[in-house]
Amino acid sequence: MSADTAMVAERPIHLVVVELHHHSELIRNLAQVVVHAPFTLSLVTIPDVFEKTGLSIADNEEWLSVYLKCQDESVAGFLERSAPVFASADLMYFNTARHFWKELADSRFSAPAILRVHNVHCDLAPASHFNRPVVNALSILSHLIRKVWIGGEWRDKKRFLNRINYFMFPNQAITDYVLANSWVEEERILSPVLPFGFLGESGELDDGAEQVSRPVTIAVTGKVTNSKKDFRLVYLALKRCLDRLDLPVRLILLGNAGGKQAAPILADFRSLESDKFILEYSTDYVPAEEFEEKVQRVDFLVAPIKVDTHFRKYHEVYGKSKMSGIENDILLHRKPSLVISGYDVGSPLDRVVEYFEPDADSLAESLVRWINGRVFEQRKSEFLSMDAYRPEVIAERFYQLCKTITE
Repeated sequence: MSADTAMVAERPIHLVVVELHHHSELIRNLAQVVVHAPFTLSLVTIPDVFEKTGLSIADNEEWLSVYLKCQDESVAGFLERSAPVFASADLMYFNTARHFWKELADSRFSAPAILRVHNVHCDLAPASHFNRPVVNALSILSHLIRKVWIGGEWRDKKRFLNRINYFMFPNQAITDYVLANSWVEEERILSPVLPFGFLGESGELDDGAEQVSRPVTIAVTGKVTNSKKDFRLVYLALKRCLDRLDLPVRLILLGNAGGKQAAPILADFRSLESDKFILEYSTDYVPAEEFEEKVQRVDFLVAPIKVDTHFRKYHEVYGKSKMSGIENDILLHRKPSLVISGYDVGSPLDRVVEYFEPDADSLAESLVRWINGRVFEQRKSEFLSMDAYRPEVIAERFYQLCKTITE
């Protein structure tokens, strides 16, 4: 794989990407975008993240280099060993900064740096956003003593953030929220020209006439727990509407359903199994290849997001201070979605979305309308007018931004 030939005359930019935590899917998406522009990419990460990206060094050796932390190596030692890579960078790109604030603050880099922020309240305004401070007073106090006062987390985080030249947030809504609260100086905030996802290929199965008679397949993405999604709401909605549907429904849970919290969720859905309802799930991590195969069979997604959530001890709000993965899933797989009200996907994705209220009756009505009226088929045509999310278009915008930063 190589950069598009139309851009070979452009100055190549060496982008050094640091990912010490997780978000392998975002690294994979980033790589699939920047290949369309004159970038060389050095990925500094941990073995588990790289393995889950599904990227191959052999297939991408012209533009991709990978540097992995050794098993017994400290993060500080790994970052020090990576100093020559950092020194060669035109631009540093920190994909996730969640822990290791001291190590990151002490790392040796001098190129302009971009930080992707995933949890705005935790990272930029922690003192005013504790999660349920009255109920959680003792655990918050323990956190403040151990992590903040003794561990120096806030001090080290501030040192690292002071070294960051530019911040990029997942979408415009979150960018506007940060600007409105003046948590970062306006001149340090970049336009979100590099979304976490991009418009993928259609990936439709060619069933021909069978499509109108086969079960309608819906899916919920993400780990199967009730901490961030309301699976009980989906169960209750299906229970109320299955007898009103013209076709059987297959529900695929596109995430790990092997944890203890998944057991009661699976028990609920299993109680619905009949000639009208089929359940599919996996009790282990779903590899990228298996995920792709499953998602091809999906007609539309359901996103029962719990908008009010938390990250560690801090309150976050999906759609305001952090982003759900549903927007990436919609784009990458061209799947329309039912999304809970309160989570605004913004334009133009709202053309392939219908919102439901956070109650079973509302979701049940949406399911009946979308399945019996095959509304999901009508919504799919809207993806044809989303060229701005094509990877080559995103790559060009991001390249021009990076060129401006590094000139």
